[in-house]
Amino acid sequence: MEFVNLDLINEKKINELKEEFAKNEPYKHLFIKGFLDEGKASEILRELKKEEFEHKESDLFSLNQTEDFKFTKNRILKELYSSLKGKEFFKWLEEISGIKLEGEIDVSGSLYKNCDYLLCHDDQLESRKIAFVYYLSEGFDEKDGGEFVMFDSEKGKPWRVAKKYPPLWNSLLIFEVSEKSFHEVGENVGQKDRYAIGGWFH
Repeated sequence: MEFVNLDLINEKKINELKEEFAKNEPYKHLFIKGFLDEGKASEILRELKKEEFEHKESDLFSLNQTEDFKFTKNRILKELYSSLKGKEFFKWLEEISGIKLEGEIDVSGSLYKNCDYLLCHDDQLESRKIAFVYYLSEGFDEKDGGEFVMFDSEKGKPWRVAKKYPPLWNSLLIFEVSEKSFHEVGENVGQKDRYAIGGWFH
């Protein structure tokens, strides 16, 4: 937990985050600003830009992605991976979410360039329990797109847009993966590169 903003790990704040996670709609989630120390966030972005990104495209998405961080040779990203997989961070997540985790993670970097997008889906696969996105995008605002869009659902299908979160610098979004966790990434309509690190806790 040494990499997390200290203001987020005291008992009072954990209780506040726990309450917010439970009551947020359209499904349980949190959007946390200032997740890491500013210097650490900048260091991680600098190292992430050194990674090799593979362009991936289908009817559902167009984006660029690194391999899983468990394979990276980058020291800083290896440290981040180890911290995210550490017992202390899992305990923090379990306290906030009330979800029992098994101790496994998937983590990779993503890069959305102009016209990249990810259409609506629910993330349900295998043993995924909590999904996360850590934003390292610089200077994004509403006109640039790339927002995280959450949907209300009805009868097991996405219905209408319920909430949107911009990819704010050094912010963390976590949500419970469930039969109603429908979401998408809006098209990047500007010229700025949308960097993020994301994956799932099992």
